[in-house]
Amino acid sequence: MALPAPALPADAPCVAVYRDLRDGVARSSSQIGYGYNLYPIAPATARHLQQVLKACLRDGRMHEYGTVHDERDRALAATLAGQYLGVTVDEDQVMFCAGASEGIGLVSRYLTACDASMVLPAPCYFAFEQTPRRHPLAIAGHYRGDGAVHWSGGGASRTAVVEILPNGVTGTSFRPPSVQADFRLLDLVFQAGGHDTERHLVADHARTALAGRLTDTAVLMTPSKDLSVPGLRAGLLISGDTALIGAARDDVFDRTASANPMAGQLVLLYLTVLLMAEAAHDPDPRAFTRRHAWVRAQYKRHQVATCPTESTCRAITGHLDRMAGHFTEAFRLLTHHGAGLLQVSDDMRPIAGYSLLPRLNADLPTADDLVAWVNTVGRRFDLKLNPSLLFGGDRASWNSLYPGEPRIRVNLSVPHPDLVRTLDLLRTARRELDRVGAKR
Repeated sequence: MALPAPALPADAPCVAVYRDLRDGVARSSSQIGYGYNLYPIAPATARHLQQVLKACLRDGRMHEYGTVHDERDRALAATLAGQYLGVTVDEDQVMFCAGASEGIGLVSRYLTACDASMVLPAPCYFAFEQTPRRHPLAIAGHYRGDGAVHWSGGGASRTAVVEILPNGVTGTSFRPPSVQADFRLLDLVFQAGGHDTERHLVADHARTALAGRLTDTAVLMTPSKDLSVPGLRAGLLISGDTALIGAARDDVFDRTASANPMAGQLVLLYLTVLLMAEAAHDPDPRAFTRRHAWVRAQYKRHQVATCPTESTCRAITGHLDRMAGHFTEAFRLLTHHGAGLLQVSDDMRPIAGYSLLPRLNADLPTADDLVAWVNTVGRRFDLKLNPSLLFGGDRASWNSLYPGEPRIRVNLSVPHPDLVRTLDLLRTARRELDRVGAKR
């Protein structure tokens, strides 16, 4: 006899709406708001990872479930992350995970056990909404850039506030809501790609937010977006809450005996590059060599043999500068070619990363109108749009925080001709659909 079908948790609203948006839309359609970095990986990054793979094979890390090298990687990650974040980090406060997405799941499960609910920024990455449905973890509310909150309930005895630095969809800084937080999760989604006047503003914000403490805080970092390597699924979870780290390790114990050594090594490269990028922009020309000497000494102290050379670090940080220049030019093209179509102003320029969420100049007063319009654009013009409703929350929260403001995501990492072409296609779609609407 077959087992009865279980009652599975419903999708979060931001996931459920995806089906309506893409119904009948060809998978091969063009897109404006990709969720990953299309700027190519740095050749120096690829070469270094090839050397890392050789080292892992040489040291036996690919045919054992765990070696002393894993412990050394974690200890070195604690040292490098502590230097970057301006806070003391111990090896026992560090855990490698399969991307930040797994880290979100580990933290949300722990918060559920603590009878805590989350307050999330709007917009946010869908995993913050979808993952908690499995536990379940209540979402108490959503807040926008000025800290204003739309409360949706929750009923938990404790509150955890999620801060994303910078916001992973708008690329801008959000003011945390004025609520008493029992716990905070800082998700450092982008660090690179900012424009020249604010190169390291994200790191400064993170250091200020942490204020030297980790006891009631978790930090997530990932190289996926900045280094263009999402397929390697590398993430770093840091917390001074020993119960959280213990619970997270227990959570993954039955699924994997140890993290992929390549993930930990990629995190080490990322932390190294972030430290070297700061030195690369120091007015003192000797700062880079001095910083690399310090980094090299930390690798040696922790007996990790895969320290990227100074020339490798220079090549990667130079690549990141060129990537930032690509994003800057894309923002200029967006401002010019999107005039009258999207409301783009200089204060929307991402302080890091490639993503922004400008308002669409279209008469779409309700969320249902926006969903229907986006689906029609996809069906008739082979153009996928990613509206605000995909990025957390529900219709009520979006209508409360951004009333009457249809917004779509734009990705600045795409090749410049593709950006211009898709903007022209969007303009054609809006003109045609406006004309059809006027005849009704």
